[in-house]
Amino acid sequence: MEAPELDRDALLALLDRMLRAEVVTDAPSAAERADWLYGSAGFTEPDEHGWMAPAPPADVWVPRALVFWRMAILSDAPVSDEQMRDSRHSLARWPAIEAAVRCKVGVERLTTWEAIGR
Repeated sequence: MEAPELDRDALLALLDRMLRAEVVTDAPSAAERADWLYGSAGFTEPDEHGWMAPAPPADVWVPRALVFWRMAILSDAPVSDEQMRDSRHSLARWPAIEAAVRCKVGVERLTTWEAIGR
């Protein structure tokens, strides 16, 4: 798959949309639980002026990988090799997002990315 060329804001919007789409209220199986985060979070959809408000509290489960990469892209934080190898950070379930993040992280990290053994 060819990596889409997304700027930072477009990549964050893509991650946000996928996070909203992947929210579940029922706990994942015990075998998958390490790949998910639990808590209350969220915002309303932007109004016509782009304003958003905190959403009413709701206890939800979200994929850890999407949260991790959203925060890494948002903060422009460096991602260590150890973090890259952590299977909980794998975006294999979301090939388009994986390709966009790979493009953003940079070519020098592709070898390390492959090492996580999707």
